[in-house]
Amino acid sequence: FVSHDWWAYLIVTAAGGKVRYEPRPLVRYRQHAANLVGANVSWKARLSRLGRLFQGQFATWTDSNLRGLAVNRDLIAPDPALCLRLFIRARKGSTFRRFRLLGKSGVYRQTLMGTLGLYLAFLSRRI
Repeated sequence: FVSHDWWAYLIVTAAGGKVRYEPRPLVRYRQHAANLVGANVSWKARLSRLGRLFQGQFATWTDSNLRGLAVNRDLIAPDPALCLRLFIRARKGSTFRRFRLLGKSGVYRQTLMGTLGLYLAFLSRRI
């Protein structure tokens, strides 16, 4: 997996657990140029992330996460399982179907711009 933090979030929430977000950093995490993921607060970092999106990197990461969830399907609670099924079906549908099923799945990002970016990436088949 690309990010152990993201994998922990996925498997905990898939199993029906709750994850609490603490906006104040509690761990000193070293940011460096070789990080695959990171704070993305600078314009350079955001442009790099956008470039990886259009190169298909996020689709590759999504495929990896979906394979991991499939291996652990016996841990997945009913509501998250429905969300996951809708998300998987949406990735393979027509443009209208992708938009409709992604919305129905309830998948979102933490900010409005992030969610709009998710929809754009999803509709352009980059996730």
